Amino acid sequence: MKRTILYISYDGMLEPLGQSQVLSYQERLTDEFEIHILSYEKSSDESLRKHVIERFRGAGLHWHPLKYHKNPAGLSTAVDIAHGLLKAFFIARNYKVDIIHARSYVPAVIALGLKKVLGVKFLFDMRGFWVDERVDGGLWKQNSYIYKLSKWFESKFLLNADFIISLTHAAVREIKKFPYLADHSLRISVIPTCADLSRFKLANLPKDSFNNKFILGYVGSIGTWYNFDAVIEAFKELRLQQPRSKLLIVNQNENELISSMVAKADIASEFFEIIKATHHEIPTLMQEMSAGIFF
Repeated sequence: MKRTILYISYDGMLEPLGQSQVLSYQERLTDEFEIHILSYEKSSDESLRKHVIERFRGAGLHWHPLKYHKNPAGLSTAVDIAHGLLKAFFIARNYKVDIIHARSYVPAVIALGLKKVLGVKFLFDMRGFWVDERVDGGLWKQNSYIYKLSKWFESKFLLNADFIISLTHAAVREIKKFPYLADHSLRISVIPTCADLSRFKLANLPKDSFNNKFILGYVGSIGTWYNFDAVIEAFKELRLQQPRSKLLIVNQNENELISSMVAKADIASEFFEIIKATHHEIPTLMQEMSAGIFF
């Protein structure tokens, strides 16, 4: 008999990241597990939603989407957690869930609550140090109430999780230094983020690529943890060497900000292009790039 898994992701399945880092993994586990995915969705694109629903049906996965709330900051996250707790409790009770797989910190709050109430196993897929990353990204201050509360939750996740997943061995070494874990036996594995190499293949560039138009590519978000100003400066240096170079940016929701930043750097519109793409379109777009860049 298959064990039943509830996978909770704060990233939506309508987003490229959710499709590549959640859905692509879970599709391959349905022979062994009955899998329910609870996710928070930002997009209202109906055609994309239909495509994702068909993908779920084809894989034998069960999807329970909730609406993601962005504003007001802080309170919106609390609302999402409350909605998630109610929905997850309903799923866990009705489908007799054995394990809750929580992707990062917000879903872990829900998983920890259900572990306490229902006794289900809690798998903490922590990714990175999310709380400290928000300080590094300038979103939170280290002496703030929200930072201290979130670090308290982090300690509860690590102490109560039945199993922990980290992206890197370096993170595991740091976790083992935490004083409150000194006498605690951790069950932890490292699973790095992967790429499907059957879909992402290197193109054979023609020998005269540099004599023709050289396309410098950027894929993904530009804010918070990413230094897009440095990308623009690098592209300006490239154009000094290759005047016909072009900057191709694949990005979901920051078109206006990107356009203003590039224009401010005195780069004419014919030398850059911004494309909004679905997950399955990314490999084709990357094949058009002579090189990729990010800081």
